[in-house]
Amino acid sequence: MSSLDANATLTDVAFAVCTALERAGERAVLCGGSAATFYAPEMYESRDLDFVLQFGARATTIDAALHQLGYIRAPETLYRHPETRFTVEFPAGPLAIGSETITKYATERRGDLLLHVYTPTDVVRDRFMHYWAWGDQRALRVALDVAATCASTIDTASIRAWTDRELRDAPVYDRARRDHFLVELELAVTRRRLV
Repeated sequence: MSSLDANATLTDVAFAVCTALERAGERAVLCGGSAATFYAPEMYESRDLDFVLQFGARATTIDAALHQLGYIRAPETLYRHPETRFTVEFPAGPLAIGSETITKYATERRGDLLLHVYTPTDVVRDRFMHYWAWGDQRALRVALDVAATCASTIDTASIRAWTDRELRDAPVYDRARRDHFLVELELAVTRRRLV
């Protein structure tokens, strides 16, 4: 596998990193804002890639796999590349959104490369959770942009059911924020489907 250069996009890096790790025997799933960029690059650009690894991943294996691509572990526990502007990080697992553990994700292919990534519906949930829990207005906008971009695949019923479960399990979340989001989500998805 060749190393990456200054022209590499976030998607190029995501496929390269995921494939290198998979070949080394480590399963990694792209999540967070970088997954949003994967689905809606015109709407949002992340400069770091967040991958959650399966439990028990070995640091030496990860270091070796990423080194093949030109990435070196930096002191702040992320990986930097001398030519690309994208850093790679491995937040602690498990893969989860709110109180729900994620066990299913998409696997995209590009030639002999692969990428395990949140589904578009899970990206919308993840970005909404950043708004719901911390009031991150930009995350709300990204959630709605991904929903509009991927309207045909967004499962609004499952998002509504998930928010109901979250409200039941953690009643500290603001119901008004949730209700506002669900209205905006339906509008974003419906508008795009009508085009």
